[in-house]
Amino acid sequence: MSLYRRGSVWWSRIELNHTVHQFSTRCRSKHEARSIEAARRTELVKGLVGLSSPTFGEFSARFINSLPGRVARQTYRFYITHWRPLYDFEPLHDCRLDRINAAVVQDFVEHRRKTVGTTTINHNLRTLRRALKLAEEWNVITKAPKIRLLAGEHQRDYVLRDETIYKFEQEPDLIGKIVPLLVDTGLRRGEVCALKWEQVNFEERWVYIPKGKSKFARRKIPLTKRAEKILRELPRDGEHVFILQKPKRKRGITGDWLSHAFQRVRVKLELPEECVLHSTRHTFCTRLGEKGADAFAIQRLAGHSSIVISQRYVHPAAARLDAAIALLE
Repeated sequence: MSLYRRGSVWWSRIELNHTVHQFSTRCRSKHEARSIEAARRTELVKGLVGLSSPTFGEFSARFINSLPGRVARQTYRFYITHWRPLYDFEPLHDCRLDRINAAVVQDFVEHRRKTVGTTTINHNLRTLRRALKLAEEWNVITKAPKIRLLAGEHQRDYVLRDETIYKFEQEPDLIGKIVPLLVDTGLRRGEVCALKWEQVNFEERWVYIPKGKSKFARRKIPLTKRAEKILRELPRDGEHVFILQKPKRKRGITGDWLSHAFQRVRVKLELPEECVLHSTRHTFCTRLGEKGADAFAIQRLAGHSSIVISQRYVHPAAARLDAAIALLE
């Protein structure tokens, strides 16, 4: 056994049966770190951790069952969809969690390349990465391996031009009102589908999103004049803002309906395939960046889970850089 410091915290490196187990004791006291290291070594010898870790197939049930309540419904559907190919790939299914490495992942990637593209494979790898991180968090394995995503993933970076937004506005049904609203608010698909009148404040001109894809989704978004006009002109036929008028009943819009309606208009207007519903949100963030909003403002308004996502929209002009340096003089 050996203890060593990383910053102010003690780490341990234990080697058993030619397998190295490296972990943080999360202690600043060497005495406490020794106690934790001894306890972990006992667990390893008894086979409670690492040496007898379950296979990916065996662990899958625990991973899937842990998701409800931990992640949003849309994220849950994402993981369920992209977990299945991992589970069905026999070499990975039968591999112990502590034996999953770059070679095993590469075999899976080569297998998937035969039928799907880079983006789909990366979704599978994101799911595998999440499962292994949870295994580490639950002490099923001592450390999750690094899962690197493939380069060349298609980025949804199409920006809607003003004339394109105007053409969408001319559509007679709900999609003609939803698209400009999304461009001016940056709402996600699920957020606009779930939007209720109680979340709209005309007096102070904002909409409130109580929850969403991540914990940062909770936010207030000020309304532009166009967004306010769209909302004021909508009929209040129920608790939801957007209601489909059916012959026998009224119901709120769904994500599938919204995506299909958007694609129908996209084809009609002969827009490129890279123009997708998410392009409205990308357009919102891009415009904020072009108008001089900083990354923190974009993160708050868009509800991004990380400032890194917001930073890609910020490109300071030379004049702003000069002004920043001038503050030091």
